[in-house]
Order: sequence, then structure tokens, then C-alpha cells
Amino acid sequence: MAGPVMPNVPSRRNVKALTDAIATLESGTPVSAMFLTKRYGAFTIDGAAFISASVKTLTIGGRSIEQNLKPHKSLQALQPLEPDAGAEPGADGAAPVVAHGDLVSVNFIDPAYGSFTVTGVGVASTVSDVVLVGGWFVSQAGTTAPRVVSVEVLAASGTHEYPLPPRIASWGEDAEAATEY
Repeated sequence: MAGPVMPNVPSRRNVKALTDAIATLESGTPVSAMFLTKRYGAFTIDGAAFISASVKTLTIGGRSIEQNLKPHKSLQALQPLEPDAGAEPGADGAAPVVAHGDLVSVNFIDPAYGSFTVTGVGVASTVSDVVLVGGWFVSQAGTTAPRVVSVEVLAASGTHEYPLPPRIASWGEDAEAATEY
């Protein structure tokens, strides 16, 4: 399985282009959204954007794309995908072990968010032996998380140019404002 390539984070957010792109989205539109947070670094989510019933905003993979039709502060880039280019489920057998700092592409299926792919740097926790990508659990104590369909390690830690977020030492307050750059 060849996962999506991790694009570079734009040097500057184009808020107008993001706002225009959000204005054209309809619930169910396949998109690729890039986010940047302190806790999880840069990551993309490829899948369908849906209006969340609980927060009434467009979300992808459970993450808000906008607030009041303005780009969410963590959103860096947004591109439409071809209708058949979104995350496709397809178990690939045993998932590889993901270490802190590995660049990975992980396909998830969630009852609320459907199928989507998160590509980014794996971030390990020192408090609960988990590895996450973009806020989604990939594994705990070496066991693949239940919503993971497939995992591809695109580059091992230290062999790619993407910044490595620190290990998670405390879950504490994980409010969006606390994780933004």
C-alpha cells in the first residue's frame, strides 16, 4: 500500500484561500486538510468533510476545519480530492510497529467519521505507552488500536525532515488553544 506523501507545511497560512475553500465545501466532500499543532506537529487528514452534529462545523476525521466559516487556527492547507481518492479501507495484515518520530500514514475507520487517512509523525506518550498520529491512537503497548485499518511507515525516525514533537508526558488539559503553534 502506498500512502499519501506528506506535503510541506506552508511558510505562511493563506487565510483568504482557506476561507474561500471552506465556503465552497459541502458535507461529504472529499478533502485533504493539513493541520499544525504543538502536540502532534504537522499532519494531514484525507477523507470526507462532514458537518458535525454536535459542534455544527465542518470536520474531517473528528477535527474541526472551521469555526463560523473561518479557518480553524490549526488548519494550514485545504485541497479537494477526487471522489475516489479519499481514504479507502483495506486491511493489510499485521500493522508494523510505529516508534516515536516515525513518519506514518494510517487509515482509520470510525463509526462517526467514516474512513480517513492521517499522515504525520508518530508521537509516543511516556504516561500510557501509546503512539498517536494527529491525535488518533495508532497503538497501545504494541497492540494496534481498534479503529486502525492499515499502517504504513513512510520513513523511520531521523530519516525525514519533518519536525519531531516532544513525547507526551502529561495528558492534562488538551484544549485546542493549548496545542496551537
